[in-house]
Amino acid sequence: MTDSNQLPLYEAMFLLDQRSGLEVQGGMDKVREILERSGAEIVALNKWDERKLAYAIRGQKRGTYLLGLFRVHGGKITTIERDCHLSEEVLRVMVTRGEHLGELEIEAAINNVQLAQDEDDLREGAEGEDATSTQQVGADNEN
Repeated sequence: MTDSNQLPLYEAMFLLDQRSGLEVQGGMDKVREILERSGAEIVALNKWDERKLAYAIRGQKRGTYLLGLFRVHGGKITTIERDCHLSEEVLRVMVTRGEHLGELEIEAAINNVQLAQDEDDLREGAEGEDATSTQQVGADNEN
């Protein structure tokens, strides 16, 4: 098998359908599944933004953008694009070579993913604490 660092780096923008009923994490999981099925090594996959679209796509006026960096054999790009076009969750995809990205930009993308995960962990912890404190206040009021 080829060393993954020798595989070319690609950058992709995925536009997710918000009607599919998936949360952003579900859309990220779907994109991750598509990439991994093609043998891609995911360097970073991060929510970029949620925006109003310039024109409706499949009846959608808003969409969530994911930005991904990954390494894969060049011949697999058509497979990734085909799988995205067949997916109900992905409205559009654009893949470009990532050779223009420097080491600092790649590291920043990886750090952004880590920051987003840390924020999600903090939010989940805070929500759990809020539920616990609400239950505690209720118990205190009963006494």
